[in-house]
Amino acid sequence: MTLLCKLENIPDGNAVGMVAEVAGKKRNIFVVRRGQRVSAYLNWCPHNQVLIDQIPGQFFNHDKTYLQCSKHGALFRIDDGFCVKGPCEGEYLKALDSYILGENILIKD
Repeated sequence: MTLLCKLENIPDGNAVGMVAEVAGKKRNIFVVRRGQRVSAYLNWCPHNQVLIDQIPGQFFNHDKTYLQCSKHGALFRIDDGFCVKGPCEGEYLKALDSYILGENILIKD
């Protein structure tokens, strides 16, 4: 398991980008917090392999109901990364097996 950060480092209803070791490689990822639930994803769009937050730190659409690629506007469900609209419709963000242990957010290797 890999420690990402403390739960308190991600305000409820927000997302934070970071670099973490995933499968032995340093990767850009982001973690979304909704109360006591977190979802972690590789920070790249399945459409053209660019960072989701081309505008650093902006992972959501305007009302925070979906994750949004700032390059071409694709919308992804927050809980599972499924693309509901855009050029990669029907594809998924690469989810990481994330969980909360005590006050820490971790991913399984």
